Amino acid sequence: MARSELRFDRSPVTVEHHSARGRVLRNASEFTRGSQLIGHQFFMFMAGARVPLLIWLACFIAVYWIMLYSVMGEHEIQLCVWRIWSAISGWMEFDAMKPMNIVLSNDALRQVPIGYIPFVPDVQVAWAKAIRALFGALCAATLFALPVIWWFITLAQGRGSSILQERHERGAMLVSRDILLADVIAHNEREFFKSAAQLFPGKTAPQVIALPLTERIKAGLHHPYSLAGIPYPYGLEASHTILVGTTGAGKTTQLRNVVAEVRARGGSAVIFDLTGAFIEAFYDERTDIILNPGDARCPSWSLFDECSTQAEFTAAAQALVPHDGGGSDPFWVLAARMLFVQMCLKLSEHGQTTNRALAENLMTADLKRVHRILQDTTADPITAPEAARMAESIRAVFNTNAEALICLPEDGEIFSIREWVRSEKKAGSLLFVSARHVDLPLYKALLTLWLDLSVNTLMTLPRTRSLRTWYLFDELGALHRLPAIENGLQTARGFGGAIVLGLHSIARLQAVYGREGAENLTSLARTKLILATADRKTAETCAEFIGNREVRQMDEAYSYGYNNLRDASTLTPKKEIAPLVIPDDITNLPALHGFVKFPDGFPAARVVLQFKDYPQVALGFEPRDDAVSPVKSTRAAPKMPKGMPGGEDDEEVEGDGEAGGREAQDKAVGKAGELAGDQLVPSSNAAGEDARQAAARRTSAVAAALELANDVKPGEPGKDMKPAGDEGAEAVLIAAQTRAEAALEGSREGDDPGRQPGTSRADAAKPGLAARGMQGQRDPRFEASAKDLATAYGVDGDHGHDDGMEIE
Repeated sequence: MARSELRFDRSPVTVEHHSARGRVLRNASEFTRGSQLIGHQFFMFMAGARVPLLIWLACFIAVYWIMLYSVMGEHEIQLCVWRIWSAISGWMEFDAMKPMNIVLSNDALRQVPIGYIPFVPDVQVAWAKAIRALFGALCAATLFALPVIWWFITLAQGRGSSILQERHERGAMLVSRDILLADVIAHNEREFFKSAAQLFPGKTAPQVIALPLTERIKAGLHHPYSLAGIPYPYGLEASHTILVGTTGAGKTTQLRNVVAEVRARGGSAVIFDLTGAFIEAFYDERTDIILNPGDARCPSWSLFDECSTQAEFTAAAQALVPHDGGGSDPFWVLAARMLFVQMCLKLSEHGQTTNRALAENLMTADLKRVHRILQDTTADPITAPEAARMAESIRAVFNTNAEALICLPEDGEIFSIREWVRSEKKAGSLLFVSARHVDLPLYKALLTLWLDLSVNTLMTLPRTRSLRTWYLFDELGALHRLPAIENGLQTARGFGGAIVLGLHSIARLQAVYGREGAENLTSLARTKLILATADRKTAETCAEFIGNREVRQMDEAYSYGYNNLRDASTLTPKKEIAPLVIPDDITNLPALHGFVKFPDGFPAARVVLQFKDYPQVALGFEPRDDAVSPVKSTRAAPKMPKGMPGGEDDEEVEGDGEAGGREAQDKAVGKAGELAGDQLVPSSNAAGEDARQAAARRTSAVAAALELANDVKPGEPGKDMKPAGDEGAEAVLIAAQTRAEAALEGSREGDDPGRQPGTSRADAAKPGLAARGMQGQRDPRFEASAKDLATAYGVDGDHGHDDGMEIE
């Protein structure tokens, strides 16, 4: 309800603008303008006021005439007329002694001077009756005329007000909360009775309502949840919801109310809790799970308990190694994902399904070891020792995102998100995915992976119309890009999922998902709760969510002049498209105030959230007793099983010429930008000269490979190059690697008599690749990778001298 405050009462207020600079000259003075308007308005008022007076006068004449003929005879009326004529004669100073013939009540004719008529007894009696009838007519006319006058005044005021009101023609509508509540309740009752008749045949609606809530829910009868105190339209929770509001606006308050309803009905929910507020209010160790690597209550979790196929590992890689939100994934991200997926498949194949095994065989292992493990896989080319610097860069991209995997607890009960989503959970089971703000930079990728897995797993279940699981994100922008969210908003409805996204600003969402991705998310979440926002761009977007309408407005204008004929008031209608709410309405909202917009044609409405203080039942964060320390990079990882590349039966061969070893990497770090040949330390002058000549030959070979590249920047694909997807990235890497190896072998070893002219050993070993990439056919999809590979070797087109060695 409205309060007696400036923010709510909408009373008129005088605003003095700071830009006012004095008096503005007009054609007429204030007095002239005001007097003309006052006179015009007065005469117009009097013209309107005559109508009520005429109504009363008409009623009086009618009533008086009826009363005269009811209480007086004809001769008495004549006596009253003679009485009036006598009064007029006296007032006009006529001869008072002029005789007049009057008829008395007994029909006798009597001659009386005109001045003495009022004193005749019969005249006095008739006059008294006429006076009494007059007062009676006045009272009766007033009683009869007042309702008519009131009706006319009300009609005139209503018409005058309605003619200037905005008239909704079409488009969105904004109504009061009570109107929307009544509309939604009526709609839900109709749908509830339809569903009850289908699910409980033979039972009446009161009998169905009398059943226990758990029995009704188990039978599939839907019971709407509420949003801002208004029930969701029947079955529209799964149309997904987005809450937009700045800090303190009320998003957490509303999300807590949803969690309380889920717990009361025995439902399940996945909650992203960045502040610990939901854990403090709702955590129950008997039914709930907390996934937080730094929390003592976090169970043991491994990615290998969630994924078993290449497709599942690939989906997990997309969440664990995100891209920047642009239109396509960058090359390094795709390569890091490929490296991760192939390593996971190899580890699963040989039973090494632990987080530590992944860390020690990929994240901290020597590059030579990684390459031996991934031999004969699609990740083989990107881990080749000849491309050590590129391989280390790819692994660095993965390590920076997956570092949290080595911080997970290894002891305790094993937990699987996939099994939790699929299995029959305890009533009211909640899965909290949480982290403190100070831990978020480290855990962000892992939290994203967990939430992504939960959404993806839901969409592997059988389709249903019942609501299975809620997904609540208090601040979506705090996570990396969630690929499953984009798909889940489109398809989770058919699998029983309802997603609620909380946002601080649209700009933050665009920073994570890109402009098009952010628009896609906000459009797929059809139910909107708009609270106070701090920036105008977000407010403008929220105003568009609420909608526009076509409105018919009436403008009133006045004209006046010296002649009254110039005085006039004109009303001019016009139509325009106008927003229901302007951005400033949203930025100036008080806390817990906002707008709610349901889909399916329901109007928007102003709402006020009711704050509820939930008692603390648990700590929001319990630190682990054991220190969380990453796996040390000892470069001496445990041996893999026999028979596996990198296993106990696969001996490591150390050599100066093999890139990617500890020594080569240390040199690469200490001398970035040098060529591989420059790192050879000659034992004599001749050996040094041979090394420099070999390096020059390699440089010439790589430079020849550069000539095959288009004029593009390193790291950027050509215009015809396949930009996204692991398959495209692998093809680029294989082609580039094959060309470089062929060029290097040709420069190093010269011609081989056993080879065909113009064919390198790499071509002979890989005839398919040679035929595709080396026989004079320049495939534009692979041209950009030659320059990338040359850059990985430390060569680009601008090098002229490097460490004193001349590059021809």
